Amino acid sequence: MPDIRYDVIELTADISPEGWIRDKPVVTRAGIFKYKTADGKIRREFRSAEEVFKADSLGSLAGVPITDGHRGLVGHNNTVGIVGTVLSPGERIDDNVTAEVIIHDPNKLGKKRELSLGYICDMDDTPGVWNGEQYDAVQKNIKYNHLAVVTKGRAGNARLRLDHEDAASFPFDQENEMDTKLVTIRLDGIDYQASPEVNNALTKTAADMVALQKRFDGLEAERDALKAKLVDADKTIKEVKAGARSEVQARLGLEKVAGDNKVKFDESDDDHSLKVKVLTKLRPELKLDGKSEEYIDSAFDLALAYESDKTKKLGNQFRKFDSAGESKEVAPGGAAADAREQMLRRIRGEKDDKAA
Repeated sequence: MPDIRYDVIELTADISPEGWIRDKPVVTRAGIFKYKTADGKIRREFRSAEEVFKADSLGSLAGVPITDGHRGLVGHNNTVGIVGTVLSPGERIDDNVTAEVIIHDPNKLGKKRELSLGYICDMDDTPGVWNGEQYDAVQKNIKYNHLAVVTKGRAGNARLRLDHEDAASFPFDQENEMDTKLVTIRLDGIDYQASPEVNNALTKTAADMVALQKRFDGLEAERDALKAKLVDADKTIKEVKAGARSEVQARLGLEKVAGDNKVKFDESDDDHSLKVKVLTKLRPELKLDGKSEEYIDSAFDLALAYESDKTKKLGNQFRKFDSAGESKEVAPGGAAADAREQMLRRIRGEKDDKAA
């Protein structure tokens, strides 16, 4: 990005009958200029004749505004403080550049007597020596933006005639003096002198940053909350899927048992109804009307275990369960005995050992 530079010379001026300041002063020159960096060091930058007297650089002076002090780069969105205009392109005279200027509103200049150019340029950080003097960098591609009238600058080769002794040579209005009072601002631990407008802008920017940070923190909290909800939702979905998978597998197993035993059913039969149909087929001697769901589940498990063990020794047990709901006989070992024990526990309302 091109750098911004403000160079200072002094103005020799005439006053027109209208009270305007009109002149053709030296506005800049070739040579080495000193600039103070943010850390307070001095940086020497070389403005070569080749760059200063380029036609496009000299041409960029024509039409730029003259401002009451430096107010940043001037443009359509920053026109505050304009008091005049540079009328002509720059013209080379020896190592200097002159241009025709006109200041329409000298009342606003107060005690300002010097000129300071504001421009942008590219920087070549190659050091060197010019006329026996060392420099740190070279300015290139200089394009002028404005010419400011200031109180005091770094250097110059002309002086405005309208000093304290002859200030009355134009109608100076003390009440309308626009001499900007600078304030101290601190950025990254370094103090700078700036206009109140700059300080106000920085204060507003700082307040906006605080507000943006609060908004960011709020959005970050909302994001974290949504992440937690997504984790919970993912866990719930997995649990629902697992439960649904188990129910589907159990239903398929139940339908397979019904199919293996040639029990007719359809989709309208729920699990309880289907178990009743299977029990009616396998154990027609059981009276199932009015029996609880726990009884049906236990009887169904016992019937399947009985069929699996291929034994008839449990036949009497079913009849006892149906009449008394409990048996004191010892059931045969194996899956049938386990199923019978689970059924007795369900009927008595006891907790299943396996479930525990």
